[in-house]
Amino acid sequence: MELKQYQRDVLREIGRFARTYAMTRDAATAYGVFMNAIGLTPGQGGVERYRDDLGGAPKVCVKVPTGGGKTFIGASAVRVLTEALPSAANVVVWLVPRREILSQTIKNMRNPEHFLRMALDRDFGGRVEVLDKEDGLRGRSFTAATVGEQLTLFVLSYDSFKNKDGRRAYAENSALAGLTAHQRDAGTAVEVDGADDTALITALAGTNPIVIVDESHRARSKLSLDMLKNLNPRFVLELTATPARGANVIAQATARQLKAEEMVKLPVVVYRRPDKRTTISDAVALQRRLEAIAERDEGRTGRYIRPIVLFQAERRGAEGAETYAKLKAKLVEGDIPEEQVAVRTGDVDEIGGADLMARDCPIRFIITVEALAEGWDCPFAYVLATVANKSSQVSVEQVVGRVLRQPHAARAGARSLNIAYVLTASADFDATLTQVVDGLNGVGFSREDVETAGTAPAPAPRQGRAGLPASGLAATPDDAEGDDLDLDGLDLSASDNAGAGTEAATVDDIIAASGDIEERFEEGAGPEGAGTLLGGLGGGSNVYGMRTEAAGSAASLAIPQFMVRVDGGIFTDDETWKPLDREDLLADFRLSKYGINQVSINPATFSEAREVDLAADSDEYRIRWLEDDVRKNMAMLFANMSDEGKRESLKALVLKAMASQFKNTFGSAQLTGYIARVVDDMDSPVVDACLHSVGGVARAVTDAVRELADDFCEERFGKLLSRGDVRLAPEYRFPESFVQANPMTSYDKGLYEAEDGRVDGVERRMVDLLANSSRVVWWHRVVERKPGEFSINGFVNHYPDFLALRDDGVLMAIETKGEHLAEDAKRKLRLGTRWSDMAGAGFGYFMVFEREALDEANAFTLAEFGSEILG
Repeated sequence: MELKQYQRDVLREIGRFARTYAMTRDAATAYGVFMNAIGLTPGQGGVERYRDDLGGAPKVCVKVPTGGGKTFIGASAVRVLTEALPSAANVVVWLVPRREILSQTIKNMRNPEHFLRMALDRDFGGRVEVLDKEDGLRGRSFTAATVGEQLTLFVLSYDSFKNKDGRRAYAENSALAGLTAHQRDAGTAVEVDGADDTALITALAGTNPIVIVDESHRARSKLSLDMLKNLNPRFVLELTATPARGANVIAQATARQLKAEEMVKLPVVVYRRPDKRTTISDAVALQRRLEAIAERDEGRTGRYIRPIVLFQAERRGAEGAETYAKLKAKLVEGDIPEEQVAVRTGDVDEIGGADLMARDCPIRFIITVEALAEGWDCPFAYVLATVANKSSQVSVEQVVGRVLRQPHAARAGARSLNIAYVLTASADFDATLTQVVDGLNGVGFSREDVETAGTAPAPAPRQGRAGLPASGLAATPDDAEGDDLDLDGLDLSASDNAGAGTEAATVDDIIAASGDIEERFEEGAGPEGAGTLLGGLGGGSNVYGMRTEAAGSAASLAIPQFMVRVDGGIFTDDETWKPLDREDLLADFRLSKYGINQVSINPATFSEAREVDLAADSDEYRIRWLEDDVRKNMAMLFANMSDEGKRESLKALVLKAMASQFKNTFGSAQLTGYIARVVDDMDSPVVDACLHSVGGVARAVTDAVRELADDFCEERFGKLLSRGDVRLAPEYRFPESFVQANPMTSYDKGLYEAEDGRVDGVERRMVDLLANSSRVVWWHRVVERKPGEFSINGFVNHYPDFLALRDDGVLMAIETKGEHLAEDAKRKLRLGTRWSDMAGAGFGYFMVFEREALDEANAFTLAEFGSEILG
């Protein structure tokens, strides 16, 4: 098996870093030099600094999506690393997360006809010994002589040195006494804490091995890091589809590269069916159509494919019956031979050791429950049909990655055999779609690799939650279908007749559409070479650039912002303009000019005293009621004070309770004076009550001051505009990338490769609307006060929730509101309207309410916005 181009590119980067480290002998320095060579600087531009958690031993990561041949890259990297970092002992420790993957990896690497072993034999002239833990404990082929004459590759699990069984690796071992004695004589021996000097872990540490960590995102615990340190590695290479935060990523492959190299089936097309019975019958029909196509395709390509359906069912239905057993029985009753149906759950394994890709294997339908273990991937799996109950928490997220591998790592002649299919009867199609995307994200793919397609015939569409049609998707039928797997009336006979019945015609439509879907996906992918390996480097840094198809229109935009005139100073008559900041407007704001009438204090509305303190069992803060004795002590303390003492204490406590930023904005001196007037105006009983609810008083004063300041800024802003000291100018440009701590890739048309994912309620419905509107070119989620984000910088610093480009060239600034929020919403609406009026025809401002909008210009309900602005 030959390496694909993207695999060679990844190996080139691994070698480049290893050689850089060999020259510098410092991992952090090597990382900086490596990144600088590709135009990146650790610690700048969202690229994280090198993270050293192994006490100086280099540890780097490569990101390759599932199906991209991470194991093949790892096996091929052994020679690259041993050449860059030679050692007298040629030992590699290969770590895997699960027992199933362990046995599979050992089996493949010991099989002389498997491509992994063939690669190792090619690179090391056939002098390769693959050992497991038991081999090491017995000292088989692990001696002072063998480690210098051959490649000794240990395949171990993360648990090999953990738990009770793992302690055997730390115990005295006479079988390894000769090797460890040789290491002591040669000066390479290493003391491992808690281990005998003849133990297996000690012997391995003495070889200073190269360590390859497969599925490294699962090896982030302190125990795992301690295990890596104990191995005394000279280099650690992590392989994963989803790097953990803090991983030192040096190279990555993309989903589009995998598709271009014929490694995966993409896109994943998600179809909604009207009910579970239709889902099952359509899945059966789809399998039969695909198999017929595969038989014809084999005549042209010579490659055998037997498409398989994965049914995802419940473990138990409402009546306590094993749902997967019930589904299997129904399939068999529908004249599907029993040998073609296999159940694979945590308790039942009817697949056993069967080779699913063998021509004589009869299995065409596999019924699973929540998940199939990592490492279980059958390239013949084409269809995922989820028949979980509507109220179920079972997620397709854990299963969808199992239908991605392309059979024979070669493109089929028929386009319908180059994509994957998901059929669902979920009551919440959006939730299911999100689960599919999350599942793909979990194996290194994204929302761009998913496509929603036509739905089965169903009753007339109902209104969506926001009063809009449900995105053109067929509505769920009446809710009479219960939470059990009711398969009465299931008819699989229609699956045998391609031209009869609505259901069969629908499946034929799926097949007919598959060619266009794959062709559109390939056109959208565009050419992608080795340069894309560098996108998103930094592992946990989560740096996401603009999408290629959106970058052109976004980069050319200069969005108007308000500018304020600034005097050039005493040495020049020149004047300059700078972006207006709210502090410019507050420069002349004086609390002493205002009364205290706006401060509303009613102790009866204040809650009881609370304390905020660290929890006993964590570093997180908790809010708790004050203990009775504490409250009594406070009451006694204040009771012994004079009235004047109480008032002075209350003034000091209220100022202390205010936020530091608030005090910096308005100045502690003028706040102190304002608070004093408020407290001095109180009756003595009110002072007594407020002493037990200082936070309530501080909030009341803060709210009043903010309202006074807002009114002042709005009035001042209007005067400066009238005088010409404030103007609108094209000032803001989108940055090339953003760091996203909560990346969201679940929706189409985002301006960046990932948008901020902290959305819910009406914001999420707006995302869904923008992503699915034919009139939207791209959209961006604006994060308030995040550096680099756009704001309408007027009398308030207004960060609209979204910016979106419409197909007529209008940039829309969109603010969403779940409710009126009274004056706050009105003030932002006034500013947004003034901004759009001054900006001109190419810009628009819209305040969108979930249900009831303000009776003002530019205020809409979500339904009105969808029909009138995007219609």
